[in-house]
Amino acid sequence: MFINRQVYVALAFMAVHPFATGQTVHTGDPTPARTAAVFQDCPECPELVVIPAGTFQIGSPANEPGRFDEEGPQREVKIKKFAAAKYIVTRLEWTTFVRSTEQNTDKGCDYSMLPKEHEANASWMNLGFEQDDTHPVVCVSWSDAHDYVLWLGQKTGHKYRLLTESEWEYAARGGTTTPYPWGQTASHENANYGGDDHAGYGVAAGRDKWVGTSPVGSFPPNQFGLYDMHGNVMQWVEDCFSKDYLGLPTDGSAFVVSAPIRATGEFAAMNGTNSCAYRMLRGGDWGDTPAMIRSASRNWAPSPGQLLQTYKSSGLGIRVARDLD
Repeated sequence: MFINRQVYVALAFMAVHPFATGQTVHTGDPTPARTAAVFQDCPECPELVVIPAGTFQIGSPANEPGRFDEEGPQREVKIKKFAAAKYIVTRLEWTTFVRSTEQNTDKGCDYSMLPKEHEANASWMNLGFEQDDTHPVVCVSWSDAHDYVLWLGQKTGHKYRLLTESEWEYAARGGTTTPYPWGQTASHENANYGGDDHAGYGVAAGRDKWVGTSPVGSFPPNQFGLYDMHGNVMQWVEDCFSKDYLGLPTDGSAFVVSAPIRATGEFAAMNGTNSCAYRMLRGGDWGDTPAMIRSASRNWAPSPGQLLQTYKSSGLGIRVARDLD
């Protein structure tokens, strides 16, 4: 939502195991979510889930409903064991970081839902919809996200970072090949997202009681024990922009090649800029369409004319990863 997919493509913008309909593939250790290894490096640190090593097909098949061209061609990717945050970083966790570091968090945030005359004052503390400490922090920039993982690393002595794009999709799929880890179709019983026809507004239906963000963990986890991989808020990943998977790493590492963008069609507006002036986003958010919260769906930031280091959106937050010895 709220970032570039609608701009360039002009879209008409846990107790019960929910995955009986998902097709499963080999992913290494098939340990179900209920026995996933969960740990925490410090009381203020995010809870982490061990993601087993494995191999998967990144992207979507050509016949998947809602598919965009940048989701192909599908390629086999090998993922090393790593740890991913069980939840998206919450407002409480972010508040602890800001108070500890006196982090300067500038005002200004796209799609804050504040009246137009107050948009300049929007921030993670000032939005046009209700949040509490259990909600994901939003309106955090690329620089904010990196400052946060650096702080966690300094605090714990471990290598914290953002997920790579391939790690994110592998972790989100949890061994499934269907559009969503719970099956073939989107459902407000499994995720917080928007309307069926265009992005830009939240919808409250069924378990999804929120038109903005929802408290983390409000919906069932996937097979790896991760929450809110689909909907609620998009998540920064490490990779620079790429219009498809041709030539991208197949070892689970991030694509960080800085190169001029030369494209036609939907990406032509990005010509003259650099691939690493953008970073990829994953997961979709509370105002997105079903197509945009699929496991394979890709997005990127910033919006045209804005800077990566300062771009913020009310549909964009942080999930952290950690290297394992």
